[in-house]
Amino acid sequence: MGSLVIIGKWFLLTLAGVTLAAWVGWLRLARRGRRAAAAGTAGVAVLLSLATAADLVNAHYGYLPRVDDVIGVRSWPTASTRDAVAAAPARTHPHGSVIDLPVPGARSGFGVQQALVYLPPQYFTEPHARFPVVYLMHGSPGVPVDWYRADRAAQTGAWLAGDHRPAILVAPRLSHGWLDDSECVDRPGEHIETYVVDDVIPTIDARLRARPDRADRVFAGMSAGGFCALNLGLRHRDLVGSIVDMSGMDRPTHDGGMVGLFGHRPDLARVAAANTPARYAATLAPDPPVRIWFDCGLGDHESLGDTRAMASILGRRSGFTVRLRLRPGGHDFGVWRPALRDGLAWALPQTTAVPVRPPAAHPPLGQAARPAAPV
Repeated sequence: MGSLVIIGKWFLLTLAGVTLAAWVGWLRLARRGRRAAAAGTAGVAVLLSLATAADLVNAHYGYLPRVDDVIGVRSWPTASTRDAVAAAPARTHPHGSVIDLPVPGARSGFGVQQALVYLPPQYFTEPHARFPVVYLMHGSPGVPVDWYRADRAAQTGAWLAGDHRPAILVAPRLSHGWLDDSECVDRPGEHIETYVVDDVIPTIDARLRARPDRADRVFAGMSAGGFCALNLGLRHRDLVGSIVDMSGMDRPTHDGGMVGLFGHRPDLARVAAANTPARYAATLAPDPPVRIWFDCGLGDHESLGDTRAMASILGRRSGFTVRLRLRPGGHDFGVWRPALRDGLAWALPQTTAVPVRPPAAHPPLGQAARPAAPV
């Protein structure tokens, strides 16, 4: 039985109606002088009013679509890490499954963080195949589970698998907390760029049956994560072949400014410029080539101008294949859910999975050596 959707029109209207009824009840009790009953009813009415206001905001962004999401119940298929890496899985997963994969921050010092990883159904039925990998960069405020909760990444992964585009979807943690805006850069006390490049990607290549080629890696992100995907993708084109930027800005937008993001340092202006695509995009060399899908809501006054500008700048440069998709909507999951599916359908070619290959003697720069077979 499906979980109750709490951002739909009828749920909101019902909640508003119950709230109104509670206030009417309080008013009647207050007029009759029944103070104790009126006080209790007023408390209920206040709580219902707060719930209605919160759900209106929630509905605007589409952040917590179901009751399961509010109370922390996973409404997507799951599997154990042991079953995922077993040579003969205990059961098949017709829609794929999501596992929790610990990623040590050995190079970055970020500590061991849990990544939420979607594995397509073919991962369990084709044990000798490798798959392309999509790295999902969450926004700020945000956490990895947002991809599976509000953005329905597991459903998107199942749809891609059914369309002969099976892929591993990896949502790593990119900040210490929900409100921590790392911008995916290396900053004092939080080296997120190093974590993604030197910890997350090598761990996925070593532990899962991932294709270790740049052409089979996609960086995708929404909002602040869109900036992360674009900035990290452009800075590390040796590691990634495609980028999906959904409503991202073309520069860091940390509330504390560049000093708040990078700290007091003598080379602050240089470091900030090196992490501002609007500043460096026009100077990028054509090699290695990269494909970029830009997606944004037409009502997104925060990101629309930056998205158009970056698509224009990079679309004129040799070595960049650019697609710009503008759709009705604002800066919310109502835009990002279809944008993720459309962007990944464009970034991932229809193909069959490839057999496991032995590791190269010298892995590409930024990648760890892989064992002969995943463990």
